[in-house]
Amino acid sequence: MSPSRSRKSIVELYAEPFADLPPLAGIIAGVVLGVAGWIAPLFSGGSATTAIWLQFGRWFLWLFAFAVLAYTGVGAWRRASDGRTFDSTDDLAGLTWRQFERYVGEFYRRRGFTVTPRGGAVSDGGVDLNLTDASGERLIVQCKHWRNRHVGVRPLRELWGVLSDERANGAIFITSDTFTPDAIAFAAGKRLELIDGPKLRTMIAAVKGSGAAEAAPVPADPAGVPQCPRCGSPMVLRTATRGANAGKQFWGCSTYPACKGTQPATATTLSRP
Repeated sequence: MSPSRSRKSIVELYAEPFADLPPLAGIIAGVVLGVAGWIAPLFSGGSATTAIWLQFGRWFLWLFAFAVLAYTGVGAWRRASDGRTFDSTDDLAGLTWRQFERYVGEFYRRRGFTVTPRGGAVSDGGVDLNLTDASGERLIVQCKHWRNRHVGVRPLRELWGVLSDERANGAIFITSDTFTPDAIAFAAGKRLELIDGPKLRTMIAAVKGSGAAEAAPVPADPAGVPQCPRCGSPMVLRTATRGANAGKQFWGCSTYPACKGTQPATATTLSRP
C-alpha cells in the first residue's frame, strides 16, 4: 500500500473510487447509505446500548453518504473540465504534466475505456492511469510530459516490471516527446505499447474527427479494407466534418459507437478501388 493510501480514512478509501464511476452509481450509493442511516435506529430492539451504537452507525452512514456524493460531484466536474480542455486545445506542449495526464485520460475515455487516475506524487510504481475496456481487459499507462528529452530504456523497464504485480493485460507508455532506439528495441515483442508525441497527436486528431463523421462506401476490393485494431471488425472510410482535420478521411470501426477504433487513412488505402 502506498503512503498516500495508508494515510486515508476508511471513509475516503471507499468513497474516493466513486469519483471515477458514472455519476448515477454515486447517486444511488449515496441514497442507499442515507436511507440505511435513517432506518438504522429502528433495529435497536429496545436495548439502550444497541440504540447508542446504532445512533453512531447512523451518523457514520450519513457521513459516508455525504463523502460518496461529494466525490461523485468532484469526479463529474473533473471529467467535464477535462472534456472542455480536450476539445479546446491540441497544444500538448502548453499543458502541465498534470494536465497532460488528464488529457490522455480523456482521450482514452472517448475511445470507450473506463479511466481511473493513479498519478501524482505517490509511490504508484510509475502507473498514472488504469484503463478498462468493455471486455474487462485492463491496461496500465504511464505518461511522461517531456518537451526536450527522449524516453530511454530505464522508465520502460520500471513500468514493465510492475505489470505482473498490477495483474494487468498490458502496458502503454506515452510521451509528448520521442523514444530512444534502445527503448523501442526493448518494447518490441512485449505487451508494451509505445506512443510518442507525433503518434499521440495523430490518434487524438482521429478521435476528435470521429465525433461527427460521414461514412463513405466501403471499397469494392476487400483487401483495401483494414481490420479494426481494437475489435478486429472491418473498418469504414469516413470523412471528418469538424475539428482540425475537417475534410480529411480516416478509417473508423464499422461497429461504431459500440467500438470507437480508428486509424489514419494512408495514401495506399485511398488509392485502392
